[in-house]
Amino acid sequence: SANDYNPNVVFNQELRLLERSILKVGWVQPLIISRDNMVIDGFHRWRLALESEALLAKYGGRVPCARLDVGPDWAMVLTIRMNRAKGTHVAVRMSSLVKRLVDEHGWDPQQIGQEIGANLAEIELLYQDSIFKSRKMAGYRYSKAWAPYEGVRK
Repeated sequence: SANDYNPNVVFNQELRLLERSILKVGWVQPLIISRDNMVIDGFHRWRLALESEALLAKYGGRVPCARLDVGPDWAMVLTIRMNRAKGTHVAVRMSSLVKRLVDEHGWDPQQIGQEIGANLAEIELLYQDSIFKSRKMAGYRYSKAWAPYEGVRK
């Protein structure tokens, strides 16, 4: 069953990407569940296992699980810890990966976008040398409400 406290949100585009990944390579990570069968980690994988027609056809609603003998309080702590430990994607590192896929492995930008859930404009932005070039930062006009302060604040 789902817990009622998961702070993690996955948007539809990313859910479709997760579904695609499971369909292509299978279940590479089990759901983590508590002793009373509550999902600690993997809620969105669990949801897809029950709602995706393609996953239902392939796996029949079955998904690997690892059960931890923890109570509700530790289940909450572990949900937060596991979500935080997964981190976030940093644009500079994403840019490096996109460049390597194109330059070292010969991937087509369109293919990269399709596989990672990005449109061609996003891939082109990640592929260029600097995001600041496309944003024309040198000519950007800042609001007059902002002014630099060189004095010492007390």
